[in-house]
Amino acid sequence: MANPVDPTLVLQELCASATARTANALTVLNAVLEQQSRITPLDFSMATIGRLSKEQGGPSTQTIRNRTGKHFQQLIEAWAAYAGTTCKKPLSVRQKQLLNSNDQHILDAIDDPVIRAVVGSLIAERNKYRDQLNTLKANSDLFIDRTKGDKTNTTLENKQLVPLEVEAIKDAISDAFFNKQGWEVMPTGQVKDAKGNEIYKRGYVNGIKKFFNCLS
Repeated sequence: MANPVDPTLVLQELCASATARTANALTVLNAVLEQQSRITPLDFSMATIGRLSKEQGGPSTQTIRNRTGKHFQQLIEAWAAYAGTTCKKPLSVRQKQLLNSNDQHILDAIDDPVIRAVVGSLIAERNKYRDQLNTLKANSDLFIDRTKGDKTNTTLENKQLVPLEVEAIKDAISDAFFNKQGWEVMPTGQVKDAKGNEIYKRGYVNGIKKFFNCLS
């Protein structure tokens, strides 16, 4: 794999074609990124960098994620690659715990640190969502009563969620969780990431909220 480009060169190239205001913002952002490259675990996620940058008078997370923030994104990506990682949020302690032995064998077989970081993050996210789905399946036997015309009466049959399970599912659709991930909930209940990619299909959030209304 080719050596990553020195981010200082990327900064110079971006500033050469930018306005004075943008060049100044890039310089502030670069200082934040340089400092971040010395901190472990390495975290070059846009949410983290945007927060730190804003504190220093640089571009915020939303500014970086905007369509017009490509130059900021390029600088962050350059620093992440130079540091041997990606722009993904590093695995938390909980996410690392979700990795089973087979998953770990897969990661251990990947020499490239960038690819290993990406695969590890994807595996942890997959395991987390699978656990949430299994929890829903194990504790939500639903009976749909269609005997009353157009009115659908959804009731919980036989099983009852315990408080810990209820809180876990509520946390999975909370504003705090979506904000942390940089995701947006659409009016249809669909969930998208900052780039507009679909995370959950239409009806996901609304369906779970209706489920909880049935329990109350």
